[in-house]
Amino acid sequence: MPKELDECKLVGGRTAAEVLRIGDTVRRPIGPHSDFSHALLKLLKEKTFNGAPRFLGIDEKGREVLTFIKGKVPHGEIDWTDDQLIVVVRMLKRFHDATAGSVLAGNQEVVCHNDVAPWNIVLDDTIPVAFIDFDGAEPGSRVDDLAYFLWTFLRLGSDIPADQQARKTRLLCETYGFSDGQALYDALIKQQNKILAEREMLAQEAPDKDSREFSASQAKNIRSEIEWVQSHKTLFESIFRA
Repeated sequence: MPKELDECKLVGGRTAAEVLRIGDTVRRPIGPHSDFSHALLKLLKEKTFNGAPRFLGIDEKGREVLTFIKGKVPHGEIDWTDDQLIVVVRMLKRFHDATAGSVLAGNQEVVCHNDVAPWNIVLDDTIPVAFIDFDGAEPGSRVDDLAYFLWTFLRLGSDIPADQQARKTRLLCETYGFSDGQALYDALIKQQNKILAEREMLAQEAPDKDSREFSASQAKNIRSEIEWVQSHKTLFESIFRA
């Protein structure tokens, strides 16, 4: 079979590194956190968590080899249904449960994915089936991943009415098994400021103009989203009250 039919560049996630599909495998460059992500993927396999690729080893070119998960990675905004969101948050809960108490979690609650967002989800038709891109995974708190998921999937800070956002937030948190409004608010602000700092740095230091301009635009959006969350602090603090 011609090589061009064997290899296919994949467009998914927000990594700048070249990712190739070769047959039923994915080849990705090794990074500074690869050892941890490989150990995490091995743990997820041991725990029979099926919502992640399997780590198969290192190929002759020094790239990590992962199983290819059939489906598509969303691009652009999607109007996620409640049913789809519930599938994702249940998968997040299973992921956390699989890592809780592990050596990798250390003295933290769980291992956090740290980028549970639409661009890191694989859809089989319309059903979310797996997370991808575990490069940023590290020990942390459940609520940090949960807050980031809510921010990115619900597009908190967009023009969606606050009462709709409150309903979905409560539904998804209760599905996960979380009900601390103050902790959720604090985690949202923490995650937003973390990504804002990264975007502000890239707006100044990214190697090319397009990347700097993109990061500056993203930083502006995030500042607006932080303002929205702050203006709705009472909503998040009281969202689980009867």
